Amino acid sequence: MRFCLFAALCVSLLPITSRAEVWPQEVSDLKPDSKAVFGRLENGLRYIIYPNKFPVAGRASVRLYMDAGSLMEEDDQQGMAHFLEHMAFNGSKRFAAGTMVERFQRLGMGFGADTNAHTSFKETVYKLELPRVDEKMFTEAFDLFRDDLDGMLLGQEEIDKERGVILSEKLARDSVDTRTMEAGYKFSLPESLIPFRMPIGVEETLNKMARPRFADFYEKWYTPKRAVVVVVGDVDIPLVEGLIKKNFSDAKARRGESEDPSFGKVTKGRGLQAMLHTEMEAAATEISIEVPREASRANDSAGKRREKMIRTLADNMLNQRLSELAKAENSPILEGQAYNFDMFKFVESNGIYAKSKPEQWQAALSLAEQELRRAVQHGFTEAEFAEATSSFLKGVRLRAEQKDTRKNSDLADGFVRQLGSEQVITDPDADLKRVTADLAGIKAEDCHKSLQEVWKNPDVQVFIGGNLKLENAPETILAAFRESQKQEVKAPEQAKALEFAYTNFGEAGKIASRKEVKDLEITQAVFGNEVRANVKKTDFEKNGVRIMVTFGGGKLEVPKDKPGMIPFAQSVFPLAGLEKHSVDDLRRIFASKTVSTEFAINDDSFVLSGRTTPQDFEAQCQRLAANLVAPGWRDEAERQFKKNLDALYTAIDHTDEGVMQDKVEAFIRSGDARFGYPDRKVMDERSLAELKAWLTPALQNGYMEVSVVGDIDPDKALEVISKTFGALPKRQDKKPEFADARKIAFPKDVHNKDFSFVSEITRSWALAYWPTADMMDIKRTRRLILLGQILDDRLRLKIREELGETYSPMAHHLANDTFTDYGYMFAAATLKPDQVEKVKPMFKEIGANIEKGITADEFERAREPMLQQLIQTRRDNRYWLARTLMNCQAQPYRLDWSRSLMDDFSSIKKEDLEALAKQYLGEGQVLTVGLVPATKQIEARSE
Repeated sequence: MRFCLFAALCVSLLPITSRAEVWPQEVSDLKPDSKAVFGRLENGLRYIIYPNKFPVAGRASVRLYMDAGSLMEEDDQQGMAHFLEHMAFNGSKRFAAGTMVERFQRLGMGFGADTNAHTSFKETVYKLELPRVDEKMFTEAFDLFRDDLDGMLLGQEEIDKERGVILSEKLARDSVDTRTMEAGYKFSLPESLIPFRMPIGVEETLNKMARPRFADFYEKWYTPKRAVVVVVGDVDIPLVEGLIKKNFSDAKARRGESEDPSFGKVTKGRGLQAMLHTEMEAAATEISIEVPREASRANDSAGKRREKMIRTLADNMLNQRLSELAKAENSPILEGQAYNFDMFKFVESNGIYAKSKPEQWQAALSLAEQELRRAVQHGFTEAEFAEATSSFLKGVRLRAEQKDTRKNSDLADGFVRQLGSEQVITDPDADLKRVTADLAGIKAEDCHKSLQEVWKNPDVQVFIGGNLKLENAPETILAAFRESQKQEVKAPEQAKALEFAYTNFGEAGKIASRKEVKDLEITQAVFGNEVRANVKKTDFEKNGVRIMVTFGGGKLEVPKDKPGMIPFAQSVFPLAGLEKHSVDDLRRIFASKTVSTEFAINDDSFVLSGRTTPQDFEAQCQRLAANLVAPGWRDEAERQFKKNLDALYTAIDHTDEGVMQDKVEAFIRSGDARFGYPDRKVMDERSLAELKAWLTPALQNGYMEVSVVGDIDPDKALEVISKTFGALPKRQDKKPEFADARKIAFPKDVHNKDFSFVSEITRSWALAYWPTADMMDIKRTRRLILLGQILDDRLRLKIREELGETYSPMAHHLANDTFTDYGYMFAAATLKPDQVEKVKPMFKEIGANIEKGITADEFERAREPMLQQLIQTRRDNRYWLARTLMNCQAQPYRLDWSRSLMDDFSSIKKEDLEALAKQYLGEGQVLTVGLVPATKQIEARSE
């Protein structure tokens, strides 16, 4: 995870007066989006209504934004803002304790997916995704939001019961990154409140908080003037506006209005400072050089956005350099990035970050310092500026082109973010017009001056966090920094203009056969070289096109004598670029075009994919096809992978996530080497030569299907495919069977397995697996998926709500169409170490109890949210590409699965699930797994 001192900061640092009742456009020269309806009630509560019919007509996303977070807490209330968010789900005037989740499930809304909330330093946001937009549904939603505002009951019994959940969530969030971030706050902001107001709170106050202090916080900060209701969707504006007025007009500030508390100040006059925070379980050493300063209090405006853009362009150009430096031979950095941001108009942070191996910290610090100084002293080249501006404008243009197919939830969440940062909600078309005009008048020298102005600040802070120990750390770091400053830095060299070398793949291929799948609106074609194409035109992403090229056998053809080849290939192949272009060359070449490339190894295919526009579709196809005919096989890719192995294996060996991805994933497949990771020394043996030998046959002649979905005419898509993939040499005409490679066995005669790992983070897991079957009987698979939802809900009710043991118990069914007769039901819970053995039997009991029967109510509460979700899923290009079009000529059953999806799920009966529960969820069929850390300290590493 990237570390910088202010990465998660959402806070002011100086005494402020709340301006919650002011719309940003009322004090700005920027015009708000004309589609948005802004309103304010007499009591100060505000609302935004934004009509939008995407992704599905008749739906809406609604939010209640409260301008109140952890920074409003007093010393004995640390964690209360977040705890209060939880209490909104535990009893209110209109929703008795333990009924809210179930009530909305019956309306077709899933827990977590459709009913959720979050708390940060300066905000609390309650979220609902409504499957209908009638008066009854909005009344339910606004009843809940009104109770969030002033109707929480805050029962002491419910508070006490929720403590375990809160403490479990705190444990779930504990990590070396979190600890390093908190240490960074204390170093960088010693006179501020921030280090003492982390939203999750501290155990001491979480264990002691009683109802009176909850009431004090709630009644003081939850006031109408601090509330904004956000509604985005296919709505009747007068209806929604009327219901908001009806539901919220009589809300009052129960203890008057309070100004935001003083959050301290940005410390000035410290000069050059340094600190080392050691976390030996960290994957690497992370270095940041920062200059925090008081942020501008100016209102959002066209001028302020122009200044911000200039500063961002400067960072982007510096990032171009850091990207290349990280790949250079013997480079001391694994990655690097420059950044700048301000929060709530009170603190602005500017910095440069680098990640390195611990023994290379000094060289990495020097590289970051000198590269930053090179930019400050000498500025940027015209080539760098051209790339940065082209890339920036491309992003703004794409947002404008796709504005009519923005999702309700994305818009609602975006509006909430803009409320928190006091930004005007502007129209993407207006943004494009403004940015285009601004860029026409900006020069590279403007970016240079912006960077120089920032780094005039003498209060420079050097923070190092990670797996490193140093004697006299501050003095040692400062000495290294000052030594670096003595080194002269030269101006950057002007880069040469580049043109893409792979635009001609030979004579365009001819279509040998073409078929229209009329009911699914899919065009299928086979070219003379046996390349298959599947194209579906949709209106789900305006001016957006997705492409997926599947070829070869993926995990089915991995060499058995080369363990670790899969993670090696997935990292190295995309980093290796092309024969004539490095990945940095490719970034520059396509800076002005919407072209992307991803590589993955699926269970039964290798995959090259990208996202583009109709205008850039040919460039996208050329870029992907070039990977097939001219892969780079560059040494720099292997170097980069192996430089990161220390970080990778630290995570594998010393984190719960690493153990699950490695040892547990392999164990539940009887040690199959295609899953998990080999020993470090074995991974070190993997080479570029091995990778080339393995992938070349699949790249050159493996069975291939090219699938395209989006805003593109099928004839146009096929024409471009004919000139790229259709022009390649002849390929296999069918996928090999790979019968032996499809065999994976679940562990036999094992009913419990525990894994231990060394970590100071005490987060532990209880896991459970019930072997089932593969996906090929799709009716059975769909019923197992729904059965997984029943299991998930029972885990929530028993382990979270009744016992308060864990924050996020979960369950789901997993199967695929690659490995024969392999699938499983899965359950998991994050826990304290001493809870693992207590919860394992609960998994068994809960699973076995489903055999005894499912109530009609819980069946409907599971099925209705899923049906509502499926309606949205079928309006998503990702579903059509990955679930239907991908390999659909080799696997025509995918088309049948798509046809039957809605009708089949709608026809499921609870008796179907009860029968499957009896077949698969018996107590004697479950395998339980425990992950518990041994808290032995890891040996320190130093120079």
